[in-house]
Amino acid sequence: MLDTSPQNPFGPGNAVIWLLAVVAGLVLPAILIPVVALTENTVLVEELAKSIVVIFVIYKLPSGYAKLLAALVFGLLFGLSESMLYLNNIFQAGDLSVFGQRLLYTVPMHALTVIVMTILSMPSKWLMPIGIALAIGIHTEFNVYIVSIF
Repeated sequence: MLDTSPQNPFGPGNAVIWLLAVVAGLVLPAILIPVVALTENTVLVEELAKSIVVIFVIYKLPSGYAKLLAALVFGLLFGLSESMLYLNNIFQAGDLSVFGQRLLYTVPMHALTVIVMTILSMPSKWLMPIGIALAIGIHTEFNVYIVSIF
């Protein structure tokens, strides 16, 4: 029998939260395209947007395990969705290997940054700025590294 207590991360009371985390992961990259174009700062825009999802969606879950699992799911879906949005550019460049590279590197990087923000802010939401700063640092270093090897 399925445990439906508040501590169950998949209980009926948490269904809306999980749905919001999944939808945010799939849709947020598309919403951020005009913001990134306007600000010309992909890293800052993406990490701040992801932190908002962590604070207002993921932190509604009852346990640390549920929060970390939701952070992983959200981050992976965010990276996958962003990679799918780049498919048009990849097709125009004529090099489909770039898509594989995005899946191999970019998707886990987005999951990592969300997990870092979540873990660092679990003791207190007041620690979220440190998590955001670290996520921005990871994302920035990742971009520098990727550009240097490809």
